[in-house]
Amino acid sequence: MISSLNSKKLAPWLGLIAGLVLCCLLALFFNESPWHVFKILTTSFYNSKFDLGLTLFYTTCLIFSGLAFAVPMKAGLFHIGSEGQILFSALIAAYLGTAIVPFDNSFSFVVSVAIILISSMAAGAASAILIAFFKILKQAHEVVVAIMLNFIFAAVTTWLTVNRLQSPTSQNPETALMNESFQFLKNDYLKTYFENSPVSVFLFAALGCCVLLHYVERRTFIGYKIRAYGANPHAATRLGFSQNEILMMSLGLAGVFSAGVGLTEVFGNAFQYKIGFSPQYGFLGIAVSLLAQQNFLGIIGSAFLMACLHKGASDLDLETERLTRDFSRVLQAIIIFSVAASYYIANLKRKK
Repeated sequence: MISSLNSKKLAPWLGLIAGLVLCCLLALFFNESPWHVFKILTTSFYNSKFDLGLTLFYTTCLIFSGLAFAVPMKAGLFHIGSEGQILFSALIAAYLGTAIVPFDNSFSFVVSVAIILISSMAAGAASAILIAFFKILKQAHEVVVAIMLNFIFAAVTTWLTVNRLQSPTSQNPETALMNESFQFLKNDYLKTYFENSPVSVFLFAALGCCVLLHYVERRTFIGYKIRAYGANPHAATRLGFSQNEILMMSLGLAGVFSAGVGLTEVFGNAFQYKIGFSPQYGFLGIAVSLLAQQNFLGIIGSAFLMACLHKGASDLDLETERLTRDFSRVLQAIIIFSVAASYYIANLKRKK
């Protein structure tokens, strides 16, 4: 029993190591040194303050996306719809940032910022609750619905950006910049310290969410209900727990955390919506959550680790002769597949 528990805990880390080894060996097909690729992947995050700040920015986004996968996973749901929710909530924040003009007083400014933040999180929650509606009303599988919604939200946000919200001063597919008063995070202390890198105070918000969810899971009745339903749905419903309530609550929270990724980009970095700003944060969050085994505090460490690898992968086109930035997507896919496959192998051995 003890050995099976240890193997289950070690499985995602063994999967990560196997994925890294496979990624480095792929470099041989391009006449690149595997050791050189490994060194870039694991050390480029601390070359300068800016590089570390950029890595912390990736960490912030991956913490939010990891939480967006971990919370429904506690309820037994495999939520892969975070990517579409990130795009939709980010576009809502960017649009409101240009449409709302606050008055020249502090109260109006605070209210305007609150409207943007709450509206973006509400958009993320609503887009995630759609998955719960289809599952409750039509018994559709959450994975199928989430995949379809990812395509729908990507198409809708692209069409709105290009045809309705395109910036008149740019030829790139992006919205106009938010009103100047909403760009106050340009002077964020973290940005200044890390040489104007994208990192912002949303990093502290992400860390706070991890601590809060850890407390809710361990100390509250809501956390107990979600964990109980995820462990045994039939027993939980016999105890009187509402399936519909748990599904909508867990997926709604997932949508809120997905919106955190969009807000980190739009409100804390670019101050506008840019098509293609997300390097598949929603799918990288799956590996982050699986690596931490849905431990909300462990997600902090796994998010930082994946951020370091993502930072290194994006530098391959600069530090190597034949590998391009597109190769980073291949590396990410291999790592996600390796970590997910390790769970399957561990469970298969335990069943035998």
